[in-house]
Amino acid sequence: MNEEEKQQKLIELQILNQQAEYIRNQIINMCEQVENLQRLREGLKHIGQEKLNNDMFAPLSSGVFIKASLKDTEEVLVAVGAGVFVKKEINEVIEMLQEQEERMGLLLNQTKLEFENFAKSASEIEKELSVEQ
Repeated sequence: MNEEEKQQKLIELQILNQQAEYIRNQIINMCEQVENLQRLREGLKHIGQEKLNNDMFAPLSSGVFIKASLKDTEEVLVAVGAGVFVKKEINEVIEMLQEQEERMGLLLNQTKLEFENFAKSASEIEKELSVEQ
């Protein structure tokens, strides 16, 4: 391998490593999203078991809560986009979240395979470069 080919391989390796890092970050974000969906689904299951008028703390935003009374354990409001909310039965939302988890899991597996392919390609280039030294 001449010097120009070696430089080309180094550039290719650098690009593969950058892409692999990007995909790794996507995997981390997807895992967090799956965990959030699981926590939300479990929370909704427990809401249905609570007594009406129980005091609780409801989130206003990230890390900010207000004391509230539980008035309904059958329905929740679900954001559907553009600031629009619709009433849905809790069981329906739980099913929807389960489906989202499943779709996210499939996407996560595909992304992990993509990451493995990048890592394998990078490893092969590293081997090529080490043999040449």
